[in-house]
Parts: sequence; C-alpha cells; structure tokens
Amino acid sequence: MKRILFLILENGSAAIRALENIRSSGYNGTLLGGSSLRHALEGKLPEEHSFFHLAHWEAENKDESTVSMFVIDSDKVEELKKTIREHTENFQSVKGAMFTLPLEDYEGAF
Repeated sequence: MKRILFLILENGSAAIRALENIRSSGYNGTLLGGSSLRHALEGKLPEEHSFFHLAHWEAENKDESTVSMFVIDSDKVEELKKTIREHTENFQSVKGAMFTLPLEDYEGAF
C-alpha cells in the first residue's frame, strides 16, 4: 500500500539544506509554497467595497513555509521519517511538522 507523507517546513536556508539532504537520501516529492491563514490574512484583507482577486493577493505575499508531499510505500514511511528527523534535528533546527495518510486509490508511477 502507498502512503503520502506531508512535510511542512518553515522556509529558510536550514530548510533548503534539509530538503537537499532528504533528496540525496533517495527521496523525491512535490513542493508547494504556503502560509498559515493567520499570517496570510493579517492586515491583508481588502477594503469593504474594493474589488479583490486572489491573484493580486498571491503576487504580494511571499511563502512562509514549504509543504512537501512524498508518495511512498508503507514499508518506507519510518525510514523517511527518521531521515527527516535527522536533517531537521527533530524539528529544532528547522521548525515544522510531518504526518502521513494512506492512499486508498492510487494510479501512476512515482
């Protein structure tokens, strides 16, 4: 069975090094930029009667975190989690979190 591991890291040079080390350990994934709702919307709401489009908001906001998604075999989950812990020093040198979900329906090749 496949699982998907989500890894959320606060951006910075330590996060980049951690991701490079995870990749050099043989893992590949998909990266998405992100921000918490609190940080994204704090002081960024449009005026009550102005036209507002998400594309304008997105262009003005820099990503605060990176969300990585790894599709892996169930028997590799603990190995990947160990690798992540090592390269984030148990999330002390790089703030973040990780969690997994089962993939019940899966097609394709990763």
